[in-house]
Amino acid sequence: MKSIKTLLITGVLSVFLSSVAFSQRYYGVTGEEFGKSKIQKKRFDWKTIKSNNFEFNFYRGGEDLARKAAKKAEEEFEKITETLGYTPFSVMKVFIYNSPEDQRQSNIGNTAPLDLDGGILNLSKARVQLPYQKSDSLFYNKLIKEIANLFVYDMLYGGSLKEAVQSQLLLMVPDWYISGISAYIAEADNSVKYEQFKKVIAENRNQKLSQLRGKDAEIIGQSIWHYIAIKYGKDNISNILNLTRIIRNEQSSITSTLGLSFSKFQREWQAFYLEGNLEREQKKEVVKVEEAQPSTPNVLLNLKNGEIDTDNYVFDEVNIQQYKLLKKTDDSPNILVGNGQREGLKKSADEFKLSPVKAYNNLLVSGGNDLGILIDPARRFGVGYKLMFNDLLENNVLTLKTYVRPSAPFFKNYDYSLTYGNFAKKIDYIFKFEKRSINFDGIDEDNNYLFRPIKIYPQADKTILLSRRIISQKFSASVVYPFSENLKFEFTPSFLKATDIDYELPGRENLNNLYLSAGVNLVFDNTLANSSGVDLGTRGKFGVEKNISFKDTKQNFESLNLDLRHYQKLVKGLVLAGRFNFGKSMGNSPKFSYLGGMENTVNRSIYDAQGLLPGPAGDFRDILFYNFPGQLRGFDFARLFGNNYILTNFELRGYLAEYFPRSSMSSTFLRSLQMVAFYDIGTAWNGNKGPFSRQNSLNTILIGTDGISPFFAEVTNFKNPFLMGTGLGLRTTILGLFVKADYAVGKEDKAFSKPKLYISIGKDF
Repeated sequence: MKSIKTLLITGVLSVFLSSVAFSQRYYGVTGEEFGKSKIQKKRFDWKTIKSNNFEFNFYRGGEDLARKAAKKAEEEFEKITETLGYTPFSVMKVFIYNSPEDQRQSNIGNTAPLDLDGGILNLSKARVQLPYQKSDSLFYNKLIKEIANLFVYDMLYGGSLKEAVQSQLLLMVPDWYISGISAYIAEADNSVKYEQFKKVIAENRNQKLSQLRGKDAEIIGQSIWHYIAIKYGKDNISNILNLTRIIRNEQSSITSTLGLSFSKFQREWQAFYLEGNLEREQKKEVVKVEEAQPSTPNVLLNLKNGEIDTDNYVFDEVNIQQYKLLKKTDDSPNILVGNGQREGLKKSADEFKLSPVKAYNNLLVSGGNDLGILIDPARRFGVGYKLMFNDLLENNVLTLKTYVRPSAPFFKNYDYSLTYGNFAKKIDYIFKFEKRSINFDGIDEDNNYLFRPIKIYPQADKTILLSRRIISQKFSASVVYPFSENLKFEFTPSFLKATDIDYELPGRENLNNLYLSAGVNLVFDNTLANSSGVDLGTRGKFGVEKNISFKDTKQNFESLNLDLRHYQKLVKGLVLAGRFNFGKSMGNSPKFSYLGGMENTVNRSIYDAQGLLPGPAGDFRDILFYNFPGQLRGFDFARLFGNNYILTNFELRGYLAEYFPRSSMSSTFLRSLQMVAFYDIGTAWNGNKGPFSRQNSLNTILIGTDGISPFFAEVTNFKNPFLMGTGLGLRTTILGLFVKADYAVGKEDKAFSKPKLYISIGKDF
């Protein structure tokens, strides 16, 4: 509880001492949050007991189960560490659930920066979640398998998250490797298991080992390690594992350790099971013949009771050093051995001890951080940073997000958001503070698109000099009610302040507007990641928001947004992804959305709009509420803007890693390489007459509205209001950044534009 109070105090102080974030949907493609819900039907009062090498956490009705699990884990600890030839430094935390239904209420894993399929969990907060399924044997088997699994990951990739990420960039082992060794350690060898090995090997005889997934990968991997133990000795298992981390290739490690090519090893392994060599191998009995030594008198016969023969006894100097250093200390998790290196604390099952039951100490830990490049629509290049803290149960999460533009004035162009979420009960509570600051030195060809909706234009080939800063600050409190794991309702009241500062007029008071806002969202998400980490399924969000000005009702506005996304697997390695987005801003002061180009584009080209829009100049602060919903490739950035928009994207994504063994790809560039064919279509308009009306803001031009000309005319051209773009693209990871290259041609009415190349950073929708 102390750490939770610290977390809350830190969040509150940060809100009042700092301020900042994203009031509008600047990153509508990648920044939109969906997510599933965990439904807490009851509250768990966690208790803790500690054994020699583990910490077991349980709640009411689970103490006896936790004690039995602790005894079993300690009994198997020496076997696991001896098989692997490795002992982790960290005490593993095990959470015992009385049933699978109870485990489904757990938030553990919701905020983990990396999972076991796509990366490595940091063992400083290593956690195993284990439900009891009415069978002791299944429970114990799963327990040992999970422990072994995390030990192997820690061995191969390192104990810190930073080391894990660096190792992951260089080492990628196939699925059979780790799941197989975990199953080998956890499950006893018997005739039933042998028949299972034989059956699965026969079914996958022509399949490459590196392409196996799921249960088949585990069973075949288990059979491989079982074969190595019988044929070459158990010691070679740890030799192979250690060599794999050094040379970062599992096949070369097996070849170097066993002294034969991997192809020959694979043939002999298959023959071992399929041709009945197992029985012959097990019947062999190794007899070690030692060279006879000269007969000597038995000096022990001449020793008195309790006397030691120091003349013939050989003292091991290493043992003497170890004896001096291995002093028994109950308060230290690690000890030093004779070579001066730190090893994990080891105690045999005979010394098994359990601590008294204590209240669970829900520690605050780092949930990960992320540094990236953000190409802001208004301020261009900047550095984005995300930092997350959470407790071990992930019931309390604190998230910091920042954007800073590295240019003068440094402290006038930034974003900041601080979010605290409490997910301990069925109803979730989320508190968020956001601030955005945008500074303008002038209006020129690089940013004049921002001022067209508010009818401020520079003269031809001239720049309007400014010293202007606009700021938005927003505090919101969300209540989230889950109907199911896939469907939830969000209600978010908030206070919003928009400020306009003119430094050229120091005597002018800052223009401030305060809003009381209320928004509701309905969120659906049933997506699941496949074995390659590709999302499949459907997610969507429908939201409405109303903003009421305290100062002037003419500033009131409302918004409506619908975002639907679906990911459908067609064949192996080929996924069809689709997105539909509709947005509408209404009220006395509706805001604007932009279409054209791509989100987070490095080589952006801006549409040079011609002509003036009728009406008086608008409010600078409207720029704070601009919306950039996504990509419309084939066109310049900001090709269209309006109070309403429709945008649809289709992408056919080919994943190279699905067709080749992951471990055979030595670089993340190849492992993350995707080929994409895409089609975008969208439009934006003002007013209530949409693109399907005979007259709308897209096909109707007003002449003579400047107040000077004596003539007035309304011209309708009936052109196609939708812009369409199609092309091809590549995606991959370069220096830790996900980079996209898209080559597209656009179609407006009946005319095709010149092809355009887009280089952008960040994931797709």
